Amino acid sequence: MKIASKNLLNGTLADAFGHRGNQFKHGMPSRSFHLSWSELPSGTVSLALFFDDIDATPVCGFSWIHWTVANLDPSLGELPENASETLGLLEGVNSWASPLAPDSWRLTREQATGYGGCAPPDKAHLYRIKAYALDSNLPLKRGFFANELFHAMEGHILAEAALSFWYPAKN
Repeated sequence: MKIASKNLLNGTLADAFGHRGNQFKHGMPSRSFHLSWSELPSGTVSLALFFDDIDATPVCGFSWIHWTVANLDPSLGELPENASETLGLLEGVNSWASPLAPDSWRLTREQATGYGGCAPPDKAHLYRIKAYALDSNLPLKRGFFANELFHAMEGHILAEAALSFWYPAKN
């Protein structure tokens, strides 16, 4: 299984998909990036996505969750730019709803459901998106938490692939 994005250049995500872009929802960067997948294992019924920033740990105390998606149709082959806003995906809540997030950043669970783009406040951060090929659809509803996604995936993961990239600080 492989994943790729047209929005990476020399290992860095294009400005449009984070705080350097011009598309925001509730103050949160909301334009999701292109993602494609290939070489899925036989028996793949759906895909799940988990996008996080482990470099956020020194800043906020935990790995920041930017996007979770479940029950993605593998036959699509890719998600176009801005799919979070345009395709009606089954998405979970991101860390902008965390009670541990700074008050000035915190959103409601509904506001923080979907893609929340890169916004490293201190320095360039290394981000990772993981895709999981699953043998079933998952019994989740819009606004699910990441732990619910991982519990639902238990025993259903056929393969996984990861893609890491950088995004610069605000400066």
